[in-house]
Amino acid sequence: MEKSFFLPFFLLFCLFVKDVVSRAPNRSTDDPKNIDTRIVGGYNITIQDVPYHVLLFVMKGEVFEQCGGSIISETYVLTAAHCLTEATLIFVIAGTTIASSGGSEYNTTIYTNHPLYNPERHNTDYDIGLINIPGGITLDGTNTRAVALPDENSTIAPGTNIIITGWGRTKENGTITDNLMAVQIPTISNDECRQVYSRLTPQQFCAGVPEGGKDSCTGDSGGPAVATDSGLQIGVISSGRGCGRPGYPGVYTDVASVRTWIRTNAGV
Repeated sequence: MEKSFFLPFFLLFCLFVKDVVSRAPNRSTDDPKNIDTRIVGGYNITIQDVPYHVLLFVMKGEVFEQCGGSIISETYVLTAAHCLTEATLIFVIAGTTIASSGGSEYNTTIYTNHPLYNPERHNTDYDIGLINIPGGITLDGTNTRAVALPDENSTIAPGTNIIITGWGRTKENGTITDNLMAVQIPTISNDECRQVYSRLTPQQFCAGVPEGGKDSCTGDSGGPAVATDSGLQIGVISSGRGCGRPGYPGVYTDVASVRTWIRTNAGV
C-alpha cells in the first residue's frame, strides 16, 4: 500500500466510468441471485458528520465499481463482500465530502471476505469483507476517524434509528451524487422483513419505511449503517429490491453477528 500521487486524474476517470459500471439492473424476484445492490430521499452532509465513511473504487478486470466502506481502525476498512469479490486493486478515498476532489487516497490489493460468503448467491448471507491498508490511514479525528462496533451477538431492536450514507444513486435508475448524502430510517423486525425477503438469515436485518422513498441505492453498497443513539455501526449496506420502493426495505449485514470474525481478522 502507498498513497497515490495521481488522485485528481484517477478521480476524474472514475467519475466518468462509475456511472456505467455501477449500473446494476433492478430485480423483480426474491431469488438470491436477483437481489440488487444498492441514498434515496436523503440530504447532503459533510464528512465531518461521518468521518468514518470512505469511498471505494474497486478494479475488477477492466472496470471499476463504486462502493462505500467504513474505517474501523488505522489499518482496516469494513465493507460488503460483494464489493470485493474478484477485486484486483482497491482505491480507498478518505476524509472528503466531495467524491471528485479532496481527501486522501490509499490503494491496496489486500482484502478478505467472510469464508461463509458465497459469491454465487450474490448479495446474501455473510456479505461482509475487510480491506487492509498496511501503511495505515491517517486519522485526524475530524475528517477521518474510526467508528465503534457493537459487541458480539448484541441484538437490534425493531425501530432502532440508523443513519446510512453514501455517494450512490439518489433514486432508482437515477444518477450518482458528487456530494456525500445521508438518510435516517428505522430497522424492522426480521419476522416482518421475511414477509418480503423470505430467505433473510440471522446474519441480516432490514430497515426502511413502509411508504418507501428513503433507502440506499446503487453505489452505496458496503457503506455503514450507524445507530443514531449509540453511534455504533450495527450494519453494512448489502442488498434490496430496487431503491426506495414502497413495501421493500433495504437489507443489511448485521455486524454483531460477524463480530468475532472481524475481531479475529482485523484485531478490532
